[in-house]
Amino acid sequence: MFASIKAQHQGVDVCINNAGLAHADDLLSGKTSGWKNMLDLNVLGLSICTREAYQSMKERNIDDGHIIHINSICGHVVIPFADLHFYTATKFAVTALTEGLRQELHQANSLIRATCISPGRVESDFFNRLYVDCPDRASGFAAFKALEAVDIANAVVYVLGAPPHVQIGDVVIRPRQPF
Repeated sequence: MFASIKAQHQGVDVCINNAGLAHADDLLSGKTSGWKNMLDLNVLGLSICTREAYQSMKERNIDDGHIIHINSICGHVVIPFADLHFYTATKFAVTALTEGLRQELHQANSLIRATCISPGRVESDFFNRLYVDCPDRASGFAAFKALEAVDIANAVVYVLGAPPHVQIGDVVIRPRQPF
């Protein structure tokens, strides 16, 4: 993917890592394959894309780029859904990785910024996919007004529009109703 971006656009100036995956695999009886799948996408995939975006910026002397990790409220709070605890652990990892990235960029004397945007429930197919075998459980979340995709897009625009001397580290966005 990054080779294609380099060939078509010279490289990456802004990277928005927005992939995320959850399985309803709890800690006491969850499937190892589900856990590995979440780690591969939510942690390893994000880390690989972050590394490649940084390398793209570095080789082209882009020192005002930005790396944004779209995380989750679950990266800051353990929500009492037993089947989301492993997913929550991957999102706590994203929080730690973003802070680690900021520290490494600072040590490298880079002006590239790193931000973690952590939304609560967003109107999407997340719960329908998570509870595909239990549609009643998925539909229970429809009672609460969720954030909309445009709310997250507006947060990205806000972060990207910050003056060069401003580092917005973390943005937590929640709907007014619980979760």
